[in-house]
Amino acid sequence: MITVEELRVKLGGDEVLKGVSAVFLGKHIVLGPNGSGKTTLFRAITGLVPYRGRIEVDGRPLKEIKGATGVLATNLAEVYYLAPVKALELLHLFSDLAGADPLRALALLEELGVSERLLGKRRFWELSAGTRKAFTTALALASGARNVLLDEPFEQLDPAKKVKLVGELKRYNGVITMNTHETWVLEALPEWEVHLAFEGRLYGPIPAGKLAGAAIVEGKSSGALAVIETRAGCFSLVEGGEGAALTELLTLDRVYELLTSSSLGRGGWK
Repeated sequence: MITVEELRVKLGGDEVLKGVSAVFLGKHIVLGPNGSGKTTLFRAITGLVPYRGRIEVDGRPLKEIKGATGVLATNLAEVYYLAPVKALELLHLFSDLAGADPLRALALLEELGVSERLLGKRRFWELSAGTRKAFTTALALASGARNVLLDEPFEQLDPAKKVKLVGELKRYNGVITMNTHETWVLEALPEWEVHLAFEGRLYGPIPAGKLAGAAIVEGKSSGALAVIETRAGCFSLVEGGEGAALTELLTLDRVYELLTSSSLGRGGWK
């Protein structure tokens, strides 16, 4: 279980996280547009950026789990710049340090289209962005940690490989919190809990199955699943509404396009 309370992060003088509080127990999705603070939240939880507020993992302060194995794993790339060696050597080195299963990692990488031969030829930073993400995601899941943070794990995967990764996430025996801006995950993982991220704040949790059938309407709506304030305006997510279906947006980056350029009709956008 991961608990954050009144979490605030400033980067370059700007407040990126603005008093975020949440409990991640079970399977969670942090869903929001690019630039909403999703990755910064994960970096704070893993101790990669300074923060104010409280972070606990399995009831222990973050500083107490530093160096512990089997507690917290992530696919954030910063964690994997351990040594200037070939990616395959890095996989085995990390497995030794973190108690991960290298065979499980290699099997998952094969399913995601990354061969052991390729890993033996190139260093981590010489891999493509999509391959690096697959590499770190596979290692995080192979760690068997009780808590796993996955930053945009579906990035640059084709549809077939996304389906394979969804199956792996469903089977994982532990807490998984992943972030993404892609709305198709709501239908793929309907039993997961969702926190919506906008401009450094979190809204929720809301069951993914409910959000999959939600529509976006302008302004504050009574009985809404969530009412979200943004710099471009306020909108509500409602069940059975006549606005734009959330899943039809494909990515939450389009919310701002709706807020700034759409016409309003019958309580929702057309």
